[in-house]
Amino acid sequence: MPIQPSPESYPLNSQPPQKRRKPGWRVVLGRLAWSRHTYERPQGDALKLLGSVRRGMQVGALAMTDEDQYVQVVGDHITPLNTKKIAKALANAPKESAAFDPEFSKESSPWRGARKDTPAPVVIVKKRRVAVMP
Repeated sequence: MPIQPSPESYPLNSQPPQKRRKPGWRVVLGRLAWSRHTYERPQGDALKLLGSVRRGMQVGALAMTDEDQYVQVVGDHITPLNTKKIAKALANAPKESAAFDPEFSKESSPWRGARKDTPAPVVIVKKRRVAVMP
């Protein structure tokens, strides 16, 4: 005979706790996302790098082959992925912002250059104390 949980076990909202969902694929598009997992491919390569893909502990770069098959790339290791599930995740994928793009940050980073209106910091080097044993 199955045991029903008592209503006292969840008195705040009077609803049973939600079941945990299986982790789905998460996709982030952009160069910065895939550059963490693999290197840039030469012109004319069979892989077109799109971004990064994650599902639980499975993480890597997302790429598309010439045959329109999605694959996960980690270094040189290629794993085929389910095209339907990845296409669904791509529809909801965020694009990384331009503020985190390395090409953008090289051009207009205000913190890269030295400020002219502040004096240089003063560094004082003090002598070390030496313990004298009697």
